Amino acid sequence: MLEKQRTAYDFLQEIVEACLEPRELNDLFYIVRTTYTVLTRKLNVALRLGLIENLHEKYRTTEKGINFLNAWANVQTLLKEEAT
Repeated sequence: MLEKQRTAYDFLQEIVEACLEPRELNDLFYIVRTTYTVLTRKLNVALRLGLIENLHEKYRTTEKGINFLNAWANVQTLLKEEAT
């Protein structure tokens, strides 16, 4: 069975969720399961947006990141409701 391709928002969600506990880059690589290039690109986006922060080579979700997760969950719920 083919898996659906992940969107940029899916990657951001996975990264921000993984960083609810402080994580090193290597840990994120295994959690998100993507290439190093894609991970570092999406990680930089999350950092620029302020969804995560880098503290002593560990990445941690910010308050803004938690707000993003809640908002994204609401959007996904609305989309599922519209599809039915």
